[in-house]
Amino acid sequence: MNPAHLSHVVAENAHGASGCPFMSPDRIFTDLAAARVSGELPWSEVFEGKVVTRYEDIVRILHDPDTFSSSITVGQAPEPWLSRIKDHVPLRGTLLGLDNPDHDRLRSAVNTFFVPRRLTRFAPWIEEQANLLIDGFVEAGQTEIKTAFGLPLALRVISKIVGLDPERAEWYGRALSFFQGPRDLYHPGTPDEKVEDLLELHRLINDVMAERRDDRRDDLISHVWNERDAGLQMTDFEMLSLFPGLMLAGHETSSNLICMALSHLLADRALWERAQRDDQSRARALEELIRYESAITGMNRLVTEDVVLGEHTLVAGDRLFVAYAAGSRDPDHFPDPDVIDFDRPVENPHFGFGQGIHACLGAPLARLLLNIELKVLHERLPDIATTEPYEQRRYTAVSEGRGMVGLPLRWTPQPARLLTVDVTEPVTGTTFTVRGISLVAEEVVELILYSGSHAAAPDPGAHVDVTFPNGITRQYSVIESDKDSIRIAVLHEQQGRGASRYVHERLRVGDSVQVGAARNHFKLRPGSRFNLFVAGGIGITPLIPMIKASEITGTPWRLLYLGSDVRRMAYADELKSDYPTNVYLWDSATRGRFDIDTIWERMPADAAVYACGPERLLTALEASAIERGRLDDLVLERFAPRDEEHAPNTPFEVELASTGEVLQVPEDRSVLDVINEAGAGILSTCREGTCGTCEVRVLAGIPEHRDSVLDRRERLANETMMTCVSRCQGKRLVLDV
Repeated sequence: MNPAHLSHVVAENAHGASGCPFMSPDRIFTDLAAARVSGELPWSEVFEGKVVTRYEDIVRILHDPDTFSSSITVGQAPEPWLSRIKDHVPLRGTLLGLDNPDHDRLRSAVNTFFVPRRLTRFAPWIEEQANLLIDGFVEAGQTEIKTAFGLPLALRVISKIVGLDPERAEWYGRALSFFQGPRDLYHPGTPDEKVEDLLELHRLINDVMAERRDDRRDDLISHVWNERDAGLQMTDFEMLSLFPGLMLAGHETSSNLICMALSHLLADRALWERAQRDDQSRARALEELIRYESAITGMNRLVTEDVVLGEHTLVAGDRLFVAYAAGSRDPDHFPDPDVIDFDRPVENPHFGFGQGIHACLGAPLARLLLNIELKVLHERLPDIATTEPYEQRRYTAVSEGRGMVGLPLRWTPQPARLLTVDVTEPVTGTTFTVRGISLVAEEVVELILYSGSHAAAPDPGAHVDVTFPNGITRQYSVIESDKDSIRIAVLHEQQGRGASRYVHERLRVGDSVQVGAARNHFKLRPGSRFNLFVAGGIGITPLIPMIKASEITGTPWRLLYLGSDVRRMAYADELKSDYPTNVYLWDSATRGRFDIDTIWERMPADAAVYACGPERLLTALEASAIERGRLDDLVLERFAPRDEEHAPNTPFEVELASTGEVLQVPEDRSVLDVINEAGAGILSTCREGTCGTCEVRVLAGIPEHRDSVLDRRERLANETMMTCVSRCQGKRLVLDV
């Protein structure tokens, strides 16, 4: 018998049909299915709300946070402990209990850290930690896997991610167990003892936050400081609130997921081996297992205004329990929902990690961790098996979360072997030394950065990431390069985000910086008959090497250099001296605003205009080019994406590069839904552009980015897009699918 059916048969035999609904962990899926079939919203004392079970209703609730508030999702500690933690421990403690505008503001500080492709840099370190834990019990031939592997590994990983010492992970878990109250089965101690640990943990995080303010690392605390430097408004106490809740959820749910997944896979050896073919097979298996039995039963919501949900009228003040577990087994969306099917299409996303603005922030990390856990267990314990019958699995009490008490496993004892794994800390670039700092205009300094090693010269127009000693990374155009050094220029922006102030006020000759590989989205077009370069202020920097390249190839060119004051126009004198007949300087302080429309009057039909500068200049150039039918001749380098409202949805085409199939995306459907309907198999979680799970590479066409995940550089590059929300600026996209 398929183990997916077996649990329900056992539950019926053990409890009968008269048991109280939503009380037994063995019956929970049967009870939720009965509520769904009835069409009612039954009240549950356990969940303290009306239980919502239909897929459509759950989607409606999760994507309408204004009507269905999360304010009741996270409870408060009871007295006398509430008074002891007040003003020291954020009472909400997690993003799950916040509504907008605070939720989106605070989540924007962390969600970009958890994009799946960015997290892969931690994979070698996670794999090493998994092997080290297995070394501790592999010779014994048996263990309880949750306490020996699932919990400690998840705690180490989330500690590392946040920026805390992973060697103290066990203590972090004990401190965080205060929030679990009597549901905590793994950390001895009284509530008074645990609350003292909790207070100490928050003091520790505060101390690390203070250190990272000036000493940035590759961790989440440093990342949030970078976001604050970039202009995100957040208090230190709000920043503190982000980390403990993430640590609690991150280790508790992950440890439950690995145990439940193992229990199903090891009950059917064919399932186990099929899942373990490679990383892709593990990913497919895990997605289905998480749909089948997630670590989250559901979440509470509060109705804020009278509303109709399906056939039910709800009134303001109603409390709901949104049963994710029921929606993920709704037979109207998942055929044979009580069967584990690794070939199940992902056209209908499950609720294993939620959806909407409160979709699990750590879902990409959980997927990465679980995949590594299955891989390492399969490699190190080849004949692993459970020691208890499948039908005797022991679950924790019914609550918002779902998990197993433990999972005893056995295997043929193996000798411990400390594997050598490449766990080099992620490198942000090559180390360069600041060899020269000179003033090239008012408020503009030039930096000469020396590496001491030969590197290929970047193409004209390229830029590099530069990470300064204070941890801030910014992008700068390469003005000139030779075999072992590069030259860049930095404008002192009084309202800037921290990097320019640091360079002008604190950077010194002899300091070290990290320089990433050159990227170029502003390339010279081959075969142009004439090049016109238009610079606005510091936008001159990428144009200088393009001018020199035009000279080398013999391509006729001119430079129109616009600025508010010639004294602030970097390299103006040098350029005018070197190319007296080609350079045209325009000082708006004395000459007024330049008429952009005049640049097209003498432009040959096959000429190209390259422009870099402030947004108002580039916007004016675009408008002028469109009016004259010359948009295809205009090449722009923006300092930042345009700040504009999204255009109305229009239909466009998407080509799947792997098959050449061309799909039509209508106004009312997402790229994600259309390509998955065609069998693309792209995973998703939030479906609102906040988690990065559905990211795909763009091979041709220009996406209209509507996500909150990609950073400025990535949006300008247009190399990837979030298919759940983003669309197309033109008529066609070609995706690497």
